[in-house]
Amino acid sequence: VEIYSKTLESLGQDPLPDYKEPAESPVSTPDLAEKYPLILTTGARLPVYHHTWLRNIPWLQEIEPHPRIEINPKTAAQLKVDDGDRVTVESPRGSITARAKLLPGLHPRVAAMAHGWPDPSNPNMLTDHVNRDPIFGSTPLKSILCRVQKIQ
Repeated sequence: VEIYSKTLESLGQDPLPDYKEPAESPVSTPDLAEKYPLILTTGARLPVYHHTWLRNIPWLQEIEPHPRIEINPKTAAQLKVDDGDRVTVESPRGSITARAKLLPGLHPRVAAMAHGWPDPSNPNMLTDHVNRDPIFGSTPLKSILCRVQKIQ
């Protein structure tokens, strides 16, 4: 286990582990969080698919036929969304579609979506490509502010 990183220090970065609030969050951007009240986490893997591969195999499509966004049932009730409803998921950067999957174990302010779905359900369309990690350059996949609305 490396606690103090001489490599990070040589790059001008903090050599000790430190928490930094995401650039987009209810804490760092409360005005934005009023319009986009949920925190979307993406990047989860579905066991029947490998990233974007295998999505054209009919018997796998029977297991996971639709892109889904997982939300807490209490949150879904406030949004008038039922399990299986088609919804839009919108961030400041775009909008995608998915089906709601209600999960009581999920925090009421969090929504979760697996990666690898093609357009119009690709959660990468919602990610912030400007505020990248200063060390690795990765986009924030676990802290996207969003809102979910039922498709009428």
